[in-house]
Amino acid sequence: MTHILFQLTHLPPLGVYGFVLLWLAAESAGLPLPDEAVLLTLGFLAHRGTVSLVPLILCAVTGAAIGAAISYQIGYLLGRPVVARIASRVGVSDARLTEAEVWVRKRGGIGVFLTRVIPFARNLASYAAGIASIPPRIFYPAMLLGALVWCTTVTSVGDALGAHYATILRLGPAGLLIGGGLLVVAVVAWIVWARLRGRRSARLS
Repeated sequence: MTHILFQLTHLPPLGVYGFVLLWLAAESAGLPLPDEAVLLTLGFLAHRGTVSLVPLILCAVTGAAIGAAISYQIGYLLGRPVVARIASRVGVSDARLTEAEVWVRKRGGIGVFLTRVIPFARNLASYAAGIASIPPRIFYPAMLLGALVWCTTVTSVGDALGAHYATILRLGPAGLLIGGGLLVVAVVAWIVWARLRGRRSARLS
C-alpha cells in the first residue's frame, strides 16, 4: 500500500484521475481497499498543482457511486445467498453481513448516508442496503450525498495540509499512511461526538 501511495505522486494528471475513479469503484464494490490515505494523497497532489481539486473530487465520487450501485443492484436483484458468497471471498463473515443488513434496514436512508462516511463500512454497506430492499429512490440520493461529503472532505483536508507536503514526503510512504490514519481517527471522533451530543440534546428536550 505504501508503495502505491508513493508511486501515485508521480502519475500524470489523467493517470491520477483514472486511478482514483477505478480505486474508489473497486473499494465501493466490496474489495477491502483503504481509500482514506489515497484521497488524502490526492489532496496533496491538488495542492501541488499536479491535478485540479474539483475534477479530482468528481472522479472520486463517480467511482464510489459506480461501485456502490453495482453492489446495491447485486444485493437488491440477486439476494442474500449471492452476496454471502461474495462476502466470504473477501473475508466477511455471515454474522457481520447480517449485522450490516439489520443496521441499514433499521435506519433506511440515514443508514445508507452514514455508511458512506464511516471508515471501514463502505465496502459492505451497499450490498446490505440491497439485501434489506432499501428502495432505489432512497438509496441512490443518500449514497450519492454520502459519497460527495466523504470524498470532498478527505480530499479537501489533503489539499489544506498540502502546505506541509514537503515535510510529509520526507517521512516517505509511511508519512502518507500516518496522515491518513490521523484523518480516520479525527472523522470517527467527530461522528462519536455528534452522536453523543444528539443524545444529550434529546434527553434535555
